[in-house]
Amino acid sequence: MGISMLIGLVIAFFVYNDAQRRGQAFFTSVLWAVGSVAMPIIVVPLYLLIGRKVSVGDKQRTDSGTDIIDVEATVVEETVPCPMCGRMVQEDFKVCPYCSNTLHPKCHSCGQDLNREWKVCPNCQAQVDRK
Repeated sequence: MGISMLIGLVIAFFVYNDAQRRGQAFFTSVLWAVGSVAMPIIVVPLYLLIGRKVSVGDKQRTDSGTDIIDVEATVVEETVPCPMCGRMVQEDFKVCPYCSNTLHPKCHSCGQDLNREWKVCPNCQAQVDRK
């Protein structure tokens, strides 16, 4: 009886510390720990399968110990293929760095940015020159 109680307390200690380290709330961690003492055959496997959230510290490090960039905090740069050479360039580039093709043509009359598909400038109604 004493050894089984000691094993139950060790398991509860592990579950509580693991839940706390993985970002569970205090009350949730205590419930997992108490449940693992009361019904270890049911609660411990359930905790290992569904109760373990990935902690903030685990998200920030890989197995090799290098930092991972948080995707939600990273600005994703949109890329589009260059219509001339087909290589991927950032959407806000004015000129393709590979073939020097003009990516965002300007109206020769008013200087506004134009889409490549437009035949007429929507601002000044000038015909768009294609080079």
